[in-house]
Amino acid sequence: MLLRGLYQLLSMTGIPRLVFRLMMDRRVPLWTKFIIPAGIVYLILPFDVLPDMVPALGRIDDLLAIVFSVGLFLALSPGKVVSEHIRGTPAGDGNDSNDEDSPKSSVVDGSFRYLDDDEREKRG
Repeated sequence: MLLRGLYQLLSMTGIPRLVFRLMMDRRVPLWTKFIIPAGIVYLILPFDVLPDMVPALGRIDDLLAIVFSVGLFLALSPGKVVSEHIRGTPAGDGNDSNDEDSPKSSVVDGSFRYLDDDEREKRG
């Protein structure tokens, strides 16, 4: 009952969708992705910091574990990736498109050649 109400509250903010998208994104480190399952494992395990037999406080530590794990996951995920998912821009696999007309383009055209040791000494 408590979890269903929490899920409905979070669904209005879009946080579950954001967490799911970040969990599926390859740019989020694997160790960061383990935070959410750790929070779920704490929720499922029968032993808690405050036992569930304590009327109200027993459920609060479970709630805090989930909220803390989601907050920590979002805080430790790369900021650029999180902002892309919040804005709704298409998430790439880390490869930015480099259009020639784009002001963000970081491609530099050029040429090069290898110099032998003799050529380096002549220039040096």
